[in-house]
Amino acid sequence: MRKFIDSLQRETVAVHLSDGTSLKGVLLACHRDCLVLAHAVTLSADGGQIPVDGEAVLPRERILWLQRLMPEATT
Repeated sequence: MRKFIDSLQRETVAVHLSDGTSLKGVLLACHRDCLVLAHAVTLSADGGQIPVDGEAVLPRERILWLQRLMPEATT
């Protein structure tokens, strides 16, 4: 599983945490105990986004699931 997550570095992802918080950002680094997001925003249920200052460091034990966000196709 770690190799798969490592392959997502520099991709935009959404990370959903056990406390109900969801964040979106660029996966900057994958460590044994945490993930680091750059350009992160918290996502709210109403579709709003609140920017996170600096980098977001997310402990792996709080991560429920990770979602790779694909750019929308334009045709």
